[in-house]
Amino acid sequence: MAIGQERVITEIEKHARQARSGDSAKMRESVAAIRALCDLLLESDEQQPASPAPRAVPLAASPSPQPVLSEKKLEEDGANGDSLFEF
Repeated sequence: MAIGQERVITEIEKHARQARSGDSAKMRESVAAIRALCDLLLESDEQQPASPAPRAVPLAASPSPQPVLSEKKLEEDGANGDSLFEF
């Protein structure tokens, strides 16, 4: 969801008023908020697409995996059963 430019500018003005009326710590917090809001505003201007945004294309249904019809166990001389660590 996009944030309107007017809303961002209104927030910048609000923080500017707080920076003027607050102490040093409040002023720094307000200036940091103004910086973040300016970055947000500048970033949103850069990211506006010149052409319409690409739409998602649904993928074609992939074939379902074929079930294994029969399992044939490999039997070797000297093997010790169904262990995973048979060598």
